This record gives sequence, C-alpha cells and structure tokens, in this order.
Amino acid sequence: MPEGELALPPEDTLNSPLGLDTERQQKARDYSRLQRRFAYIQTGIIAIAASFLIFSGLSSELTSHLGLPPVWSAGIYFLLLACVYEIFSLPFDYYTGYVLGKRYGVLSQTRQTFFADAAKSFLITLVMGVLLVAAVYAVMGAWPDIWWLLVWLGFLAVSMGMTFIAPIWLIPLFYPMKPLDDGELKTSLTELCRRIGVFVRGIYIIELSAHGTAANAALMGLGRTRRIVLSDTMVDRYSIPEIEVIMSHEIAHQQHNDMLRLFSLQAAVLFGVLAVGGAIFSYLSNAMEYSGLSDPAGLPLLGGILAVLLIGISPVLSLFTRKLEKQADEFALNISQNPSAFRTAMTRLVNQNLAEAEPSNWLERLTQDHPSYTQRIRLADEFEKRRSVDRG
Repeated sequence: MPEGELALPPEDTLNSPLGLDTERQQKARDYSRLQRRFAYIQTGIIAIAASFLIFSGLSSELTSHLGLPPVWSAGIYFLLLACVYEIFSLPFDYYTGYVLGKRYGVLSQTRQTFFADAAKSFLITLVMGVLLVAAVYAVMGAWPDIWWLLVWLGFLAVSMGMTFIAPIWLIPLFYPMKPLDDGELKTSLTELCRRIGVFVRGIYIIELSAHGTAANAALMGLGRTRRIVLSDTMVDRYSIPEIEVIMSHEIAHQQHNDMLRLFSLQAAVLFGVLAVGGAIFSYLSNAMEYSGLSDPAGLPLLGGILAVLLIGISPVLSLFTRKLEKQADEFALNISQNPSAFRTAMTRLVNQNLAEAEPSNWLERLTQDHPSYTQRIRLADEFEKRRSVDRG
C-alpha cells in the first residue's frame, strides 16, 4: 500500500447489519496483542530504569550539579528526564505507532508527518510539564504541610481550562478542522440538537483521514466552545441515521452531565492519590535523606509513587466510564428508536477502526472504557424486543 493511502475495509462488508469482518477481527486481535506486548516491555524497562535512578543515589548525584534554587532545579531536571525518556521511547512509539499502523492499514501518515506530530506533542508536553513541575515544587517549598491539597486544586483548574480550550487551540494543531457544509446532514444534526435541547456552537469536520482510517465523533468543549465534531472518515461512509444515532450517544453525555460526573470522580480519585502519595513521599523522602520535600532529587520518586497509585485505581475509573457509555447507548436507542441503525453503526466502527469486538474479560475489566461490541449489539437486540412487546 502506498504511503498516505487509506486502507478501509470494503463497503460491501460494512453494509450488512451484523457483518463483522472476520479477517479484520483477526487483524484487530493481532494488532492489539502486539501493541500490548510492546507497551508491557516499554513499561518494564522504564520501571527498572526509574528504580535504579531513585535507589542508586544517581538522582541525588545529578541534581547536586545543578546548583540552582529548588524550583528552577526541578524544572530543569524534569526537562532532562523528559528528553531522555523521549529518546528512549521514540523507537517503541515509531514501531507501535508507525510500523504496525502501516502494516495493519490503520495509518495514512507519511513518516515525515508522523515525526512532525511526535515533535509537536513532545514540545507541548515539555512546556506544560516544566511549568507544572516548577509550580508543584514552588508550592512544596512554601506550604510543605498542605502542598498536595493545593496541587490538587491547581490540577482541577488546569483540567477545566484544557477542556475549554482544547477544541479551539490544541486539536487543530494536529487535525485540520472546518465547518460542515450546509446540507441534509447538517440540517438533520441541527434538528437533533434542537429536539434534545442541547446548545452547540457549530458542527465541524475533523480531517482524521490525514492521519489514519479511524472514524470518530464527539461533542467537544464547554459553554461557547461546545461543538459537534465529525471525522471525515465517518461523514464519507456512514448513513445519516447512523451518524444521528452516534451523535445521540455523544449528546447523551451532555444531557446526563456525564462530564461533570466523570470529572467529580476523577477529582475524588486524584484527591486520594495525592493525599496518600504525598504521605508516602514524605516518609520515603526522610528515609532516603533528601534535603526536604522540595529536593529536586525526589522528582522521580514522586512521579513513580503517583503513577503506581493511578495505575492501581484505573480499573475503577474504567468500570465507571463503561457504565456511563452504556447509559449513553440506551439514550441513543430511545431517542433514535432505530436499533437497526445503531447496530450497523457499531459494526462499521468496529470494522473500520480495527477494534476487537469481544476483548478478553480481564482486559475489558482492567482497561476498556466502552462496553464491547458484543454487549452493545445485545443491548440493541434487547431494546428491539422490548419495543416489539410494547407495540404488541
């Protein structure tokens, strides 16, 4: 396949209401397995390297040469660690993101645009990371007893701000966006929003085809930045009823205040992680004879503690988000009254996005934030049966 050419499944496969492409399902399982394998290897190597950095005394040795106030030293130390991490991770990211993406036909980027996006992502992460680390260490130095609480409040403010500005400033850095042209689809979605009672600033097309074959849709932003976003890979291949049922699902999250519910849970989890992590960090900082909480040498230790706690609690977040997604599916079925369009839309998404229709039970419970394809089809079948009984 030439570089930049999309490798979508054939249309005739997707036209069947329950026509899962068995060949693509095998590819999906292989693709997911390889990605997980390399992710485990990468994580293991990083954990070993971080442990050596922390417990060998190398972290203290490195920061002792900086000779700057703790806030500046912490920022520079993070910058150095981030650069080393990026150099180490780049081969893994290139193989799992580019090589496997090309092999399995889910990536349409050229090698140049892949690395250009990686560079932009790294620079954004670097700038934001340096600022956040410097802020955390400034708070540690000024309020050592309640630093974790103030950091928690700061992260909440930053998260809210990112949700507001992401559709306007961040996403367009990677994916071109343009307003949806007037026509039947725009009229249909505008009427859907009016009927449900949700305000959107506009309806936009995001050009995912410049990067890959995946299709997606979302209701992005807050307040005056809230907008419907449809991928060009969806608009070009899905019927209007299918797009309507997908957007009904997305709008359901707005109607159910799911963003607030999820944000509240994440805030509570982060509160607990910072409180527990802060206590563990304080104890270990004394045990390892750092010169205080704001000693930049403790940065890898603090990051490691928080990472372990967040990984440990992530299955709870996954369970909660799957519950929200199921409720959104039920809303979409009730609004559309079109289980057939729901089934064909889910089938198209699974086939096109090279997703596993039925991942293993442990994988779904630990990592998946959406119900499996099989569960979603079963939900549509149950809805149709109930509707038939009610009409009978």
